[in-house]
Amino acid sequence: MESKVNYTAVGAFVIALLMTLAAAVWWLGSARHADTTTYLIYATDNVTGLSQASEVQYRGVNVGRVTSIEIDPDNPALIRIAVALKDGVPVRTDTVAQLSPRGVTGLSVINLSGGHSTKPLLPAPGHRHAVIRYEPSVFSRLEGGLNVAAVTLSRIASRLDELLSPANLKALTQTLRNVERTSATLAEHRDDIGVTLAELRRSSAELASMGEQGHRLGEQTGALLQQLQRTAQAAQVTLGQLDRTAQDWQVAASHAVSLGDAGTQAARQLQRSTLPGFDRLGGQLQRLSAQLTELTRSLQHNPNQLLFGAPLPPPGPGEH
Repeated sequence: MESKVNYTAVGAFVIALLMTLAAAVWWLGSARHADTTTYLIYATDNVTGLSQASEVQYRGVNVGRVTSIEIDPDNPALIRIAVALKDGVPVRTDTVAQLSPRGVTGLSVINLSGGHSTKPLLPAPGHRHAVIRYEPSVFSRLEGGLNVAAVTLSRIASRLDELLSPANLKALTQTLRNVERTSATLAEHRDDIGVTLAELRRSSAELASMGEQGHRLGEQTGALLQQLQRTAQAAQVTLGQLDRTAQDWQVAASHAVSLGDAGTQAARQLQRSTLPGFDRLGGQLQRLSAQLTELTRSLQHNPNQLLFGAPLPPPGPGEH
């Protein structure tokens, strides 16, 4: 007897089961992501011991986990760490992330501290996730300091090795021998050195006396220079006055030349026009004087002529 199977019902049951499973998975996934918030942390030091799914603690309390660790493509010196934190964790603007080792297992966790500020940490404009500030831990600093100290000690050791090389040791030995010989020589000439030092003291005293004399000479020289400066200033003033006097003499000479030219022109005009007139006037005055003399003489001999006029001249021959 053959069994009758309803393939349609079986197919419908399988499809419904798959849809139910898909809805459950979606609901679980959405519920899981709905109660967490993703933040980014940029580590500046070594993150050895940290891995995906490592814990993120807030002052020792587990508040999330690490979701990814990768090198920052924009800056290879930074390690970009993405963490998913539970909603309600007080991530503020002053929250700081540090890498902390967990016991002696070699594993590390991220420890958050701070949170005293009242301002929540928000994503920067144009970015999807907020960035929590990172500070190297004490162990990282100690490790870095130890590395630097080891490098420094290595350099010091190499330099000491170079300093204590056979050639340098030989040169140092020779230097010590020279110092020893020099000390012996100084011991032998100790008396001479004492005399030399005494001479040096006397020379120093003489130099001090010469310095004082030089100082006084400098002061006298300074006073002399000041006197010379004042004399130069006075001479400069005198030269200025002489310059002005010379200019005045030059102006007076030019005026005298102009006056001489005018006198010359006046003398020429006097010679051309005035002197001939004076000559004619002199001649006329001379004739007038002669006539007056003749008149006076005539009046002296015959005063009647003032009344009767001048006497007629005697008649000539045949004029009776």
